[in-house]
Amino acid sequence: MWKIPRILVNRIFSHAQRSVPEECVGVLAGNDTTAHSWHPLTNTLHDARRFLADPAQQIALFKEIRAAGKQVIAIYHSHPTGTAAPSTADLEESNHPDTLNLIVALGIDGRMDMNGFLIRDGRAEPQEIEIIEA
Repeated sequence: MWKIPRILVNRIFSHAQRSVPEECVGVLAGNDTTAHSWHPLTNTLHDARRFLADPAQQIALFKEIRAAGKQVIAIYHSHPTGTAAPSTADLEESNHPDTLNLIVALGIDGRMDMNGFLIRDGRAEPQEIEIIEA
């Protein structure tokens, strides 16, 4: 089970809302399956249906996370007009099979939603997420 502090979930939701109409993207760092820190990234595509994290920003962040003795445990992005499930592009382009993929839906039915998946070989495996108080 993946554990994410409520404050980080709130930051992800806020990032997603501020990014509309574009998808947002970011990273959670921590140890094993527990997140400790939130790191928003720039979506260089500036698109409502796709994202690409700024490569230079991402490389610098990954080095910083490793230097701190942590690891990237989750990559998140939003679906401003879709559901909290992987799109075809998400399934085809995921390059981190052991990293949690968090997808935030911005409430086409009036409420926000977030689901997590491991994406391996073009298939999404739903993951259980516990929101913790920390």
